[in-house]
Amino acid sequence: MKDSASSIFNGIGHIKHGATKADAQQESRVLMLSEKSRGDANPILLIDEDDVTAGHAASAGRVDPMQLFYLMSRGISKKEAERLVIHGFLAPVVNDLPIEAVKRQLTEVIEQKVTSKN
Repeated sequence: MKDSASSIFNGIGHIKHGATKADAQQESRVLMLSEKSRGDANPILLIDEDDVTAGHAASAGRVDPMQLFYLMSRGISKKEAERLVIHGFLAPVVNDLPIEAVKRQLTEVIEQKVTSKN
């Protein structure tokens, strides 16, 4: 989340009776890149069956100062260190995309957003 952007994740996983061995997983991860940005998560699991797997996870935070310190201690500028951390944060999502052209396009958009001043 950049500038004054905000996100709200309202996830509902509903496993109905009879759906044995079902699996409902929810995950929300938010990286806030400014003091005015905000990320909220509201995961809900509705489970009407016994033999299932279900879970949820949520995290929201800023760029880890220790990660920046580590990279900067290796001679990397603060701006480049932040860029690397952001790309690393988003890599699991980007790498999971099945179409190479979409991966490239998303990586380019991320790079434009990370390097833009606004």
